Amino acid sequence: MSMCSIRFVQNVALAALVLLPLAHAVEAQDTRAIQAREAQRADDRTLAYLARFRAALVEKFGADPWLSMLTWTENEGSALVHASPTAPATHVIWQEGKWISTDGRQLKPWAPGADPGVSHFRLSAVTEKFLRERFRAHRSQPSRATDFLMSTSVGYFGKPFDRVILEIQVGSRTGFGISAVAFDLATGAPLDVNAAIADARTQRAKAARKDAAEAKAAAGRNLVQEAPAVLAAYRRERGPAKLMAVWIARDKATFVQADRAIVDVDNRGRYAQRPNPYDQIWLCPEGFEDREVDWNSFAMLIDKALLARNLDEEDRAHGEIAVERPRECAPTTIEVKFTNYKSPWPFVVFDATGRLLRTR
Repeated sequence: MSMCSIRFVQNVALAALVLLPLAHAVEAQDTRAIQAREAQRADDRTLAYLARFRAALVEKFGADPWLSMLTWTENEGSALVHASPTAPATHVIWQEGKWISTDGRQLKPWAPGADPGVSHFRLSAVTEKFLRERFRAHRSQPSRATDFLMSTSVGYFGKPFDRVILEIQVGSRTGFGISAVAFDLATGAPLDVNAAIADARTQRAKAARKDAAEAKAAAGRNLVQEAPAVLAAYRRERGPAKLMAVWIARDKATFVQADRAIVDVDNRGRYAQRPNPYDQIWLCPEGFEDREVDWNSFAMLIDKALLARNLDEEDRAHGEIAVERPRECAPTTIEVKFTNYKSPWPFVVFDATGRLLRTR
């Protein structure tokens, strides 16, 4: 082979090497263009199905029904429909052009406890023009032109947005992941759901740490030893109502008022009134005065009770106090009982001044 022929072959090979990446680039561009066109066709099919679903809802429930949730894809739509803003929800599914059973299927609002006055919306609030503009804006970004819009939902989103939003589940052909984009249904403004979720997780974690710290601190308390402070806090919280009984354990105190209301307070200072009043006959309805009882003496009374019943030091932490005025409206008594034993628990009864009355 002549030198000229060899050079000719070398030049052809070099040209092929140069053009091959260009060919691959053109092919990749063609693939992306095809994917982008198909994505836009999918948008059209999704909007077309919404139009059909909208017509089916109007036919079934009347013009412009109230909704608390609406979601749809290219071939299925679901909704929570209300006869009025305060009426209960009816879950419906319209699949491939016909109504189907909802058995085994659920559609839940994003904020189930929200006020219906702000969380429910009319079907007419969801317009094709609004949706098409949001779809187009999303695809105007080159990196998202080929995204697959998997499902679209409208509903009231609670904290931190507190408004009705449009959410689109997005499958990315370039990022190989699923994400969500969201918009304010009233204004069209974009909303950062992922940031909101991350912030909510951060706030939950912060609240959990705070709760754990409070629980740890509370676990070290003994309300029997803090009886005067517990009573003072109760008076600030609940007022001056007369008491028939006060039962104090290490981690909980219970106040039985003369009006028969029963209020519990735990070792974290949380109050809860029981739904049912006191309905027994063992307490004096006249109650007693706070000043009748030496609330600072309970630790000393536990010491006396341990001696009177010949109990061990390890029983001290299990001592509980019951301050009661008996049903005959006899003088108020203070009972110390040790609940770490099997029933009947050993107990010692003192009068309000701390004088020993009886043991068992």
